[in-house]
Amino acid sequence: MKKEKPIYITGHKKPDTDTICSPIAYADYLNKKNPSSDGKKVIPCRLGKINSETRFVLNYFKVKIPKLLNSAKGKRIILLDHNEKTQTLDDIEKAEIIEIIDHHKINFEYEKPIFFHTEPIGSTASLIAKRYFNDKKAKLSKKIAGILLSAILSDTVVFRSPTTTKEDKEIAKKLAKIAGIKDIESFGIEIKKAKASLKGMKAKDIIFSDSKQYKFGNIKLGVGQVEVCGLEEVNARKKEIQKELENSAKKENYDLLVLMATDIIKMGSLLLFWEKENYIEKAFNKKPKDNTIYLKGVISRKKQIIPPLTKLFSKK
Repeated sequence: MKKEKPIYITGHKKPDTDTICSPIAYADYLNKKNPSSDGKKVIPCRLGKINSETRFVLNYFKVKIPKLLNSAKGKRIILLDHNEKTQTLDDIEKAEIIEIIDHHKINFEYEKPIFFHTEPIGSTASLIAKRYFNDKKAKLSKKIAGILLSAILSDTVVFRSPTTTKEDKEIAKKLAKIAGIKDIESFGIEIKKAKASLKGMKAKDIIFSDSKQYKFGNIKLGVGQVEVCGLEEVNARKKEIQKELENSAKKENYDLLVLMATDIIKMGSLLLFWEKENYIEKAFNKKPKDNTIYLKGVISRKKQIIPPLTKLFSKK
């Protein structure tokens, strides 16, 4: 009898907490639902280094860091938390994609029908948690509940992001009870603070540690996001960051490269950017000063930054 190839589950490049924890949890779910003799039927993976927030979460719940996946060639793959080719493995066309679970806009083409699950919800982890809740055969452990809860709190900025839904909050309460987390709010702030310092980070790491790339025809857009407790560190390194934005944009041929510095205390974002044309002013109807603008109440890249830029570039 021919041995079936393993399934690799991965999130996007420049991984955040949701894109690391959701594959771990979904692999656990699928392996429990359909156990194999060697226990390695479904394998969670990552496409880059984990950040300090994710490391805190995995250490807290004593969960191993997923293996690094460098190539898709000849593999069976499930994509979580993304569906755009610019955000996944460069040779993804050499893989067999068997499933996608996501909560972002859809920009995906494939040669054959596959299972594609997307919902307008705050986190992919919420979708994975619902699989457990709706399936009595797969028991949700304390540590898996913990990392799913952490991913939801991370992606929704502790329920402050406009991407947050009522369902995210309800799911988080159920997960917290299983994980033994009594104060969800305090735990969420603790998670966010683990990534809220720029100390020891190079300017390039600040820009690209949580960065996503988008294509709109011939337009190449990059938007990185860093979460901070106050903008003092960002302002102190503004010139250094802007110089790196310019260097990286010209080297990688970006039309617009943005760093979104999000203050999770005051709930707003400072955008630092380099652009070939005055895209930012057109998209946000606000005149920048020295290639920066502050957007009060804006904390979501997915819901508050990408849509205005998509609308702008779709006209071109």
